[in-house]
Amino acid sequence: MRNQQTEQGAMKLPFTKKPVKMPVFERPDYADGAVLSSSLAVFDTFKGYAKADREFFVVCYLDPKNRAIEVIEANEGTVDSSAVYPREIIKGAIILGAVSIVCFHNHPSGDPEPSLCDREITKEISFACRVMGIRFLDHVILGNSGYFSFADKGLIEDYNLTFLSLAK
Repeated sequence: MRNQQTEQGAMKLPFTKKPVKMPVFERPDYADGAVLSSSLAVFDTFKGYAKADREFFVVCYLDPKNRAIEVIEANEGTVDSSAVYPREIIKGAIILGAVSIVCFHNHPSGDPEPSLCDREITKEISFACRVMGIRFLDHVILGNSGYFSFADKGLIEDYNLTFLSLAK
């Protein structure tokens, strides 16, 4: 038997008689064509995700002027992980005609510091984008009091250089 969501945001679990109040997460609203040209713009636009009780991995597909063509939740995960597939991210970019992408996800713990898995998936996405000629602008991790930007820390550029050294 699956959990059932009630109208008030409470969930009736199969092993309880009373509804259990669950935190309600409202997805941030953004304007179509929002310009996402910096990590701060990503944070300001989507910081509401930092309040979620589970990880959401989101991909922003952008036009040549860094305006959002489409923003897609690639995965809704658990309290400490989210499955991400670079090939699906690239597929979306090709279908939408995006020239670049920005990814972001939240850390329900509130600490935006990237894990080893965060670093590895970011490198994989970076490599996949390089192969397909799509610009990977940033991966931003949202926390309660701030964010971590792979681009601001120079890691996207490091991954690009690593890719180029492997291609030789």
